[in-house]
Amino acid sequence: TAGSASALEFTVPPINATAGTPITPSIQVTARDAHGNIATEFTGAVTVAIGTNPGGGTLAGPTQVAAVTGVASFSFLNIDKAGTGYTLRATAPGLTDATSASFTIAPGPASQLVFTVPPTNAAAGTPIAPAVQVTARDALGNIATGFGGSVTLAIGTNPNGSTLSGTTTVVAAAGVATFSVLSIDKSGTGYTLTAAAGGLVSGPSAAFAIMPGSL
Repeated sequence: TAGSASALEFTVPPINATAGTPITPSIQVTARDAHGNIATEFTGAVTVAIGTNPGGGTLAGPTQVAAVTGVASFSFLNIDKAGTGYTLRATAPGLTDATSASFTIAPGPASQLVFTVPPTNAAAGTPIAPAVQVTARDALGNIATGFGGSVTLAIGTNPNGSTLSGTTTVVAAAGVATFSVLSIDKSGTGYTLTAAAGGLVSGPSAAFAIMPGSL
C-alpha cells in the first residue's frame, strides 16, 4: 500500500494553448509518497499558479481543487496573455511543490486593429515620420501574429478636404502593417486616420496636424 503523500507531480502537464481558451486535456497533479507511489489516501486541496510568466498573464479558472484518490484535476484553466515558456507550479500544504514543463500560449485570431505607431504632425506633402504602424490584436489585446491580411488607411477627420498619398494598403507581417511613405497635401489641424481590414474592428488614430510646406 502507498504511504503518506509527500510530493506533487504533474502527471498530465499543461500543453500549448490559445490565449483565453481552456488548456486541454485537463491538467492533472498527483500526490505521491516517498517511494513514488500514488498516495491514494490524499484528498487535500491542491493549488496551481503560474510559475514562469513570460507574457505577464493571469491564470483563470478553478485554480484550487481537492484531490480524489490522490489526483487533482484542473479543467477550464486558461491564460490571457500570449508568451513562450510559461510554467505552472502546484502546491499543497506539507507537500513538496511541483513545477510543470514549459508551454506556449499563442494569440487568438485577429479581431481588432490598433494604431501602435500613430501619425504625428508633419508638413504638407512630406512623409509622415516615423512610419505609421497598425497592429492586429486578438480579443484579449495580444498581437495576432498569425494575421497577414491587407490593411488600408484613409483619412478619417478631414478638416481641409485633403488627399492621402503614398502606399495606403499594406500587407501585415506577423500582425503588423507599416506605412512608410504617407503624406497629406493640405495643411490643417485635427486630422485623423482610419484603418480597415476585412472583418476587424478599428477606431480612428489620435488627431494630428499638417503644417504648410516650405515655399
